[in-house]
Amino acid sequence: MSAVERSPPLLRLRDIRKTLPTGRQLLDIEALDIHAGGCLLLTGPNGVGKTTLLKIISGLEPPDHALVDYRGTSLAWPAARRRYRRDVIYLHQQAYLFDRSVMENVTYGLHHGFRLSRAQIGERVERALELCGLSHLAGRNARELSGGEKQRVALTRALVLSPRVLLLDEPFAGLDDESRNRTGFLIQRLKSEQVGMVVTSHELLPLAGIADEHLELRAGQLVAPTRTVPRANPARRPRNNETHGHVAYFDMKVGDETG
Repeated sequence: MSAVERSPPLLRLRDIRKTLPTGRQLLDIEALDIHAGGCLLLTGPNGVGKTTLLKIISGLEPPDHALVDYRGTSLAWPAARRRYRRDVIYLHQQAYLFDRSVMENVTYGLHHGFRLSRAQIGERVERALELCGLSHLAGRNARELSGGEKQRVALTRALVLSPRVLLLDEPFAGLDDESRNRTGFLIQRLKSEQVGMVVTSHELLPLAGIADEHLELRAGQLVAPTRTVPRANPARRPRNNETHGHVAYFDMKVGDETG
């Protein structure tokens, strides 16, 4: 058991229930734990409720019922949402970016609820852009960027807000190898800064060596996965370019029928 798994969860949701307007019960989850510095990979068939679950965790969509334990306090979902909403950030697969420069997109959130001077904001944004390899694009219109660059802008915008929990919905979808590598590196970096993460993904490859836990959402419940992400083996030398930068890639993908 890893140190992450032994530590008390940063955020725990219990008795999560969600029913669709049709009457079908979408979610009936006993408990979900998110650990500081941990990465939980969440897979499951299309339409099973993965995105809905992330939105419930982030406070964007109300459940029928849920209890939340956060930083030593147990609250019903509505009260908990108000308590932690600034600490939990959800990133959709298609991140919405303003029709403005990369710099303005990354800066935007710091002008709302953060008591920072203009100089402090500028310094924080500059560091984040450099870390994410976006400094040379700071003046470009964010909507003119490639898919991989847009994903990095969205991650950078989240990074500057110093979240405690980051929820990523299919962050690798449609990205080329280089963009996957950069995105994987940023996820690893956020882990090292003790950000807790839940990542939904059809593709297991980019999360090899990053995910600490893998659960599958089936029939509304979290269960052991039918196929899991392999652990990176430091003693095994990569071949055929299967290692790109900081992320080890393995030949595995969860198809639509299983994830």
